[in-house]
Amino acid sequence: MSKNLPEVVSNSSGFGSKIKRFFSVICRNDVTVSRTNELFHMPILAFLIIALLTIKVSVIAILISLFCGVEYTIGGEDFSEPKKITFKP
Repeated sequence: MSKNLPEVVSNSSGFGSKIKRFFSVICRNDVTVSRTNELFHMPILAFLIIALLTIKVSVIAILISLFCGVEYTIGGEDFSEPKKITFKP
C-alpha cells in the first residue's frame, strides 16, 4: 500500500449508517399481498409511503383485510424466509 494515499476509515456503528441500512433494507425487500393468488407486489418503501399518506383509510382496510383472509408477506434478500402476517387458520 502506498504511503501517499489517505486511509479510508469506516465508522459503521454511527447513527447515519443505521439509517442508511434501514432505508437499504426497506428498498431491497418487498411486500406481497395475496388471498388465493397474488393481488400485488411492491417494495416495502412504496407500501409504507402509500399507507402513511392514506392512513385513515389504509389502517382500517389492512385490519379488515386480515380478518377476510388476506395475507401480507414480507420477503427479499435480507430475510432467510418470508415473514407472513395473516389471521388465516
